[in-house]
Amino acid sequence: MRIGYFTQEQLLRINAARASSGFPLLRAEIVFRGLHLYESRYLADAYSIDEILEQIQSAFSVESEIDFAPPSSLLRNPRGRIDRNGILVHDEAVFECTSRHPYAALFSVIPKGDGKKGRKK
Repeated sequence: MRIGYFTQEQLLRINAARASSGFPLLRAEIVFRGLHLYESRYLADAYSIDEILEQIQSAFSVESEIDFAPPSSLLRNPRGRIDRNGILVHDEAVFECTSRHPYAALFSVIPKGDGKKGRKK
């Protein structure tokens, strides 16, 4: 399922980094399957679906920056947001860029700084 697009600047940056490392280029479209996100953030970490959607929306901000460090490609919101617990977090979208090539697949989101990694229901 197609869920969004990299901005032109984000796509240029990720493809420049991929090309310099010998990886094939991506298209702007981002796809989503959701199994890992559901298992890791919803089941394992006990985030609500609404919280996960907030994390995705924040990570997909037009201000978010690409961080290409194989094997992962990240889209990181440098501005941060205040989560439901009043904590400043910097949401990161993690992409898997090989199995769905030439599309980047949203693999996970990580609310960096929430201090609740691995929390259980």
